[in-house]
Amino acid sequence: MAHVMGPPAPEAHLPPSGPVPPASSTREHSSGGRRHSTGSNNGIAYAKTWAKDVQNYHAAKSVLPWLPEQQKPVKHVTRYEKSREEREYDIVLGRFRDEDKEQGYQQREGVELKRTLEKGRAKQLRTIQRFHMITNAPMYPGAKNPTDKQPVPHPYRKKSAAEYNIVTNIPYNGTSGQPASTAASPSRKPYREFNILTNKYHDRHDDRFEQDAAQAKRIAAQKYFKTRTFDPVRITYVDEDREKEFVARRHEEQQIHGKDRVLVLPPREQFSEGRLYNILNQRVINSAKLTTMNEKDQRVLNKIKKTAYETKMREVGENQQARETDLCLNRYAHERHIQSHVHGYDVLSNQPYAGRDAKPIVHPRTHAQLTAWQTIESGLVASNRIAPKSSPSAAVVAARPPSHPVIGARGVHTGERKPNILIVDQTSSAVQSLKLPPTSEAAQTVVRTGGFQD
Repeated sequence: MAHVMGPPAPEAHLPPSGPVPPASSTREHSSGGRRHSTGSNNGIAYAKTWAKDVQNYHAAKSVLPWLPEQQKPVKHVTRYEKSREEREYDIVLGRFRDEDKEQGYQQREGVELKRTLEKGRAKQLRTIQRFHMITNAPMYPGAKNPTDKQPVPHPYRKKSAAEYNIVTNIPYNGTSGQPASTAASPSRKPYREFNILTNKYHDRHDDRFEQDAAQAKRIAAQKYFKTRTFDPVRITYVDEDREKEFVARRHEEQQIHGKDRVLVLPPREQFSEGRLYNILNQRVINSAKLTTMNEKDQRVLNKIKKTAYETKMREVGENQQARETDLCLNRYAHERHIQSHVHGYDVLSNQPYAGRDAKPIVHPRTHAQLTAWQTIESGLVASNRIAPKSSPSAAVVAARPPSHPVIGARGVHTGERKPNILIVDQTSSAVQSLKLPPTSEAAQTVVRTGGFQD
């Protein structure tokens, strides 16, 4: 296809007047026309030939996209003009070279200076004395605070919405006197009740003077007796309760007068035998100090008893520990410990209690509830389910006949603790209850269970 460069079309830069064909993502070639789209409906129309497109492109570049009257002329500033602006203010004279500009600046500066002075004066008037202390005359007449709001006149506003005078009940129809003024009532200024020149009140001077004198007398008496509680004329306390307390305390001190002199003596003299008791009739004079001296003398003897005291405390500790263990084991019933043996095997490992590789039964430390005869024979408490601990020398009692099921109580005559061993008769009935095979004869008659019965 040859590129033909022709004159630009006059209407090439204008948008198409008709509807834009739908966009497509591919370029289509056909004998009837040519269409190209960028993937969005941008309203660009193309000619049928490439040469026509090039002509339209050059024509669009030669025509401005805006109107000529919309183009603003470019203003070029010269160096001379900038130098005139730089010399607008005279730094030597401290003023503008233009008289109109200088006069306007001076006026604004004067107004600002006046406003600042008024603001500072109003601030000073709020903190200083504004009237004379002797004559009560204002020291700065006519002074006002510029920050205060100015009163706004309301000529058509009434003080009451009623159509008549609420005091005289006379209507406002012209028959009454002069109509009420619409101006605001003058503000009521505070005034001093006491005149410092004549030393008198402006009103009711006699009554108020007597009240002030009585109040001053009462306040003076309160302040006086607050720091002075003793009356030197009557030689008594002003407060009667305090006087009675003092008399009672003085009477008690008179009864023991002179006896407290012993406390200032040296300790060797205070704890002497002559001051603790009467050496003739052996009567105690000071029992507190006598007890203290005896305790001091007893310290040497207490050192000798150290071994016996430690042995005693050790026995107390062992008994306390055994009691705590019994309380811990007695908390649960004996039947809870033997439930794991009823099935004939260990519920955790499934290992049988009888036969080959039988797992030995671990008998609990508790025992079943004893009968009345067993309680009397063993010496245990009826509520106790644990036998006392056995001594090492009591192992020889293990071969006793099964007629004595419990051997763990204290002897009646000897007083020593019996062995903590229980003789259990594992007869055929007991074996059948556990579904275990019969064992040897020795195992059927005597079983070491640690002194407890299942």
